[in-house]
Formats: sequence, C-alpha cells, structure tokens
Amino acid sequence: MDVNVSKVWAKQSDIAEKAGVSIATVDRVINGRSGVSVTTAKRIWDAVDEIQGGSNPHKPLKFDVILPDGSGSFLNHLADNVMSLSDGYKRDGITIKCHRVRSFDPKSLAELLDKVSKKTDGIAVMPMEDPFVRESINNICNQKIPVVTMVSSFNSQRTIGHVGPNNRAAGRTSAHLISMMANNKSGSVAVFKGSQSFIYSDHQERELGFISALRDYSPQLEVIHNLETLDRYEEAYKKAIEIIEEYKDLVAIYSVGSGTRGIGRALRDSKKEKEIIWVGHELTSYSREYLLDGTMNAVINQEAAKEAQDALKILTNHYRGNESAPYPEEVKVDIFLRDNLP
Repeated sequence: MDVNVSKVWAKQSDIAEKAGVSIATVDRVINGRSGVSVTTAKRIWDAVDEIQGGSNPHKPLKFDVILPDGSGSFLNHLADNVMSLSDGYKRDGITIKCHRVRSFDPKSLAELLDKVSKKTDGIAVMPMEDPFVRESINNICNQKIPVVTMVSSFNSQRTIGHVGPNNRAAGRTSAHLISMMANNKSGSVAVFKGSQSFIYSDHQERELGFISALRDYSPQLEVIHNLETLDRYEEAYKKAIEIIEEYKDLVAIYSVGSGTRGIGRALRDSKKEKEIIWVGHELTSYSREYLLDGTMNAVINQEAAKEAQDALKILTNHYRGNESAPYPEEVKVDIFLRDNLP
C-alpha cells in the first residue's frame, strides 16, 4: 500500500462507499490527520488503489453543451460564452462542443441527447419538461454520464447539478417594478411568453412569480394571458401590435422570454413607447438600446458568463475528484435601468 496523498484523485464519496466508512473518515486519512485506526486507514488506501487502478485522472474528456437555437440574443450570448471557455479547457485535456437544437421541440432535443450520449463524458443542457426529454436524461444518467441543467431547471434527482437564477424571484421582482411604476393606475398588463405549454420551467417560474406578486402589489391591474411568441421577434411584434390596438387601457407589458426586438418595435410604431411600462429579461444589444431611449423601463438580467463557467466547473469536478471545491452559488439577477447600465 504505497499511495501518494497528492495523487489521490478519486472522489471521496466513491472511496467511502468502497471502504465502508464515512466521507469525513476518508478526508482525515487522505489528508494525513490522526484519529483513524491503522486497520481502517489501510482499508481506505486499498479502496483508493482499487478505484484508481493506475488510470490517469487527467485523461482526455469531452463535454457537450446543448442549448436552444433561435433568434434569442441571450441564448446566443450563452453559447458564445461556452465556446470562449473551450480554449482554456482544451489546455487541460477537455474538449467542449456546443450544440443548438430547435426551441420548443422536445423530440428533437431527446434525439440529440441520445446521439450525443454515445460519445461524451458529460452533458450540460437547457432542458424541456417533456416525457421524451425526461426519458433521455434518465437513460443517460443510468449510464453514469453526468448531466448538468442550465437556465431552466429540471425536476430530477439523477442529474448532478443545476446552474441558473431563482426565476420565480425574478418574476416577482418584475411585478414589483411594474407596480411601483404604475403608481396605483388601473388597467391591463400583457404577459408575453415563449409557449403556452410551459415547456421551459424558467418561463413558467417567472410567470407564476409575476402573477402572484402583481396580485399582492397591484390587485387593480388585470393580467392578459395567451400571448405566445415562441421566442420569435416577428411573432412578438405581431402580438404586441394586436394587444396595443385592442386594449386601450394597457398599462404595462412583461416579457417572460425573448421577443424583445419585436415588442420594442411595436411600441415605437404605435407611438406608445412613452406611455406603456415595459419590463423584460436579459441585457442584450436590443434591450440596451430600448432602455437608453426610454422604450423599455427595466431589465432583469442573469449573467451568462457565470452560468457557462459554473456548468463546466461542475462537470470537471465530477471527474477530477475535487469534492472540496465549493458548489457554485446561485446565479444572481441584476436590475438594470438606463441609469445604471454597465
């Protein structure tokens, strides 16, 4: 039993399970602390030998990131951040590949997951709540391939982690902002969302948080539902024009997902950009422009760079045995007005 402590890369939980001891006991032994019997220490080192088996902890790895496609600037920015990190990971023997799949199409996502899983060491994915997607992810996890979810959460105990903001809190924050800006005015509030199916949980959580908080803060405001855009700016423009023309008492617009370009254009074309309050998500080139000229009142932003970094960090720590590394913090949301743009 000749094991160099600095060469222990196996996960402490795996060592503990193999040796039949607690993780705390494993930690004491491999870090050279006293208080563990010679017999138990030998059992732990034997478990290390068996698990590591002389293999290389820094063997080449391949991680695949799967994100929806479409014209949404935030998702394009997130994909760009993933690929900007790839060179640094390549120097450490890890190849990163980013895939785009059709938005709101669970069968296409399930098929891509099945295909990618045949030649990958780990997957980070923005999932959809759908039986086909759930079956694919469960099958991948059963193969001991680690899966991390991004942006939109996924109710499963088989994935190894999630990276994203508290979307319900983000929705409540949006309602609070609109309530303060409306200043007790009565009327309608239009909620624009990607899909009626709530296939992405981030949209669902935002809307639930928004409606709940708006009822608390401004019960005199009536929410207009069923404004589906599929995150396409052309559809968002069409629906916004229709709503502005139909509802003369329209006080505010809350956009849950993408479509910023279309809503902003509709407000400008109808000459309502200074009258109707508008709060949405993600600081992009379009939302920045609309904030600066006053068409948009506020943006709730999540940091794409941190989400990309944290997702890849969780996958890397899964293989490199760095269980002492702190789990990434929840992605914080920022409120941007035109006065505090970065």
